[in-house]
Amino acid sequence: MRTSLTWIITLLCSHLIWSQSPSILRGDPAYHTYERAEILGWIDTTMFSSLNNYDRKLTTSFLKEAWNHKSLTSKDQYDLLHVFSDNYEFLDDGSKFKNVIDKIIDVFRPGSDEDAAPKRADKLYFKQKPILKYFYKTPANFWQIETPAFQMYVNPILNINYLNQVDDDRIIFQNTRGVEARGYIDGKVYFYTQLLETQRAFPSFTEAWIQKFGTIPGQGFYKRYRSEIIDNLQGYDYFQTRAYVGFNVSKSIAAELGHGNHFIGDGYRSLLLSDFSTNYFYLKFNTRIWKLHYQNLFAELAPISTLVNPGDRILPKKYTAMHYLAFKPSNRFEIGLFESVIFGRENHFELQYLNPIILYRAVEHTLDSPDNVMVGLNTKWNPVKGVSLYGQLLLDEFKISEVKKQSGWWANKFGIQAGIKYLNALGIDHLDLQLEYNAVRPFTYTHNDTLSGFPNYAVASYSHSNQSLAHPLGANFREVVGILRYKPVNRLYLQIKGLYSVYGVDPQGENWGGNILLPYTSRQQDYGNVIGQGIKTSVSAIGLDASYEIFHNYFVDFQAMWRQTTVEQKVDQHYWGGGIRVNMANLTYDY
Repeated sequence: MRTSLTWIITLLCSHLIWSQSPSILRGDPAYHTYERAEILGWIDTTMFSSLNNYDRKLTTSFLKEAWNHKSLTSKDQYDLLHVFSDNYEFLDDGSKFKNVIDKIIDVFRPGSDEDAAPKRADKLYFKQKPILKYFYKTPANFWQIETPAFQMYVNPILNINYLNQVDDDRIIFQNTRGVEARGYIDGKVYFYTQLLETQRAFPSFTEAWIQKFGTIPGQGFYKRYRSEIIDNLQGYDYFQTRAYVGFNVSKSIAAELGHGNHFIGDGYRSLLLSDFSTNYFYLKFNTRIWKLHYQNLFAELAPISTLVNPGDRILPKKYTAMHYLAFKPSNRFEIGLFESVIFGRENHFELQYLNPIILYRAVEHTLDSPDNVMVGLNTKWNPVKGVSLYGQLLLDEFKISEVKKQSGWWANKFGIQAGIKYLNALGIDHLDLQLEYNAVRPFTYTHNDTLSGFPNYAVASYSHSNQSLAHPLGANFREVVGILRYKPVNRLYLQIKGLYSVYGVDPQGENWGGNILLPYTSRQQDYGNVIGQGIKTSVSAIGLDASYEIFHNYFVDFQAMWRQTTVEQKVDQHYWGGGIRVNMANLTYDY
């Protein structure tokens, strides 16, 4: 414990140097732009893509290198300009408030003749003058202030859409309004905050999930909503915040404290840590040395949701400590080792888990504790230009002798992921394909230690507020996801996503290993456990998302999904609709 406290105090008291910055929110087009630059070989990068909370400054820095690559098309240039505009503060510091696009052309293509230069900025990208001299001085930022000691960028958030589902007379809608702000103090400290207020009704399959688990995916506290003006307009009302402050302890070490979530992996899903659950309070350290990136994450979680805990009682607490060590020997290969422990303590954090290096299993044994320890592996390899292979292995408990027997022993709890990305498929610019397979055995992520007063909930399950910290389906499933992305013109984004999953649902009063919130001591059998056991359920879905960008980060969206759930008979859950979206990722519920 003395070693751990000394390490933390040293970090907090060290001289600060500004080298890292706020993260780009997942779902932002910048993620796919960076992915293309890396897999297509445009950049010589040491950034670790498996840590999927991309640092703004680092991402922008590497993408600057891609600007002069000889194979860039006008669509590629547009993508890069989009990222540069979103991260205006990391461009040239010379002439402030100058049109960011003109600035990029001038700074990053010095001496280019007209034949070698890209199309004029006003033809390639958005061009506009400031509004009332104070707003949108740059295309991406509604309002900004820049002084030598303080910079801040503020943007509105809006998402209003309507969906029509077959055989459902409810009004399915979303009305989200909010604001986000990021800033920097003295060139050493950065901060980010996002405030969202939402009224929303969900498609029937998501509504069924909410009723089953007593929580809204990705959200915390909520209440019922009913319009006093429009008949049949009802759903949920909730407020969501994301906020953190970060500082750089040294050139190689950064610390961050706040509320948010995280994602580890290179796939569409993650079996190690995903951003499916609602935000949680965390302390994070990132250490980047040589070709290594080491992340320590400590967080406070809730073992149940607010709906399960009615009245004015504070939610029970549980905690997690996670390590992720990634090694990137070359641009083409990356491998990462992951370990986590979930534990419940009565009103305190287990200080021994603050040790930033030692394996958690060793600590658990010294404590004689019942804590939930898991380990995992994440890998990525780009064998040829335009192709990337990736995968994950998650081990909860594992006994090789039982695997050889093929006995279906309940405690052989593990999951696997395998995927491939193929960019500019068939030589077509911006036709990008992805295929991914995920499978998790029954009872993975579960635990046996239950809450006093809540005997049906395992306190140390791999969850937060009744939501999985990994895959949305929890455990006891197989899934195949296929994604086609295409951009026929600069401002039009098309995505077709296909999904097929098979999973097991528990009959009333039984536990077949799919619901990770249940204690595994209530299992039905010790042997003969297979994926999909219980009530076998399958989901087939094909969705289309089309978005047209009318102004920087202002989108008009169209969505349609053909979806069918089969238990004993097929149930159609198709829907279509659209809306407008400002400064917010286009995320759908698709599990």
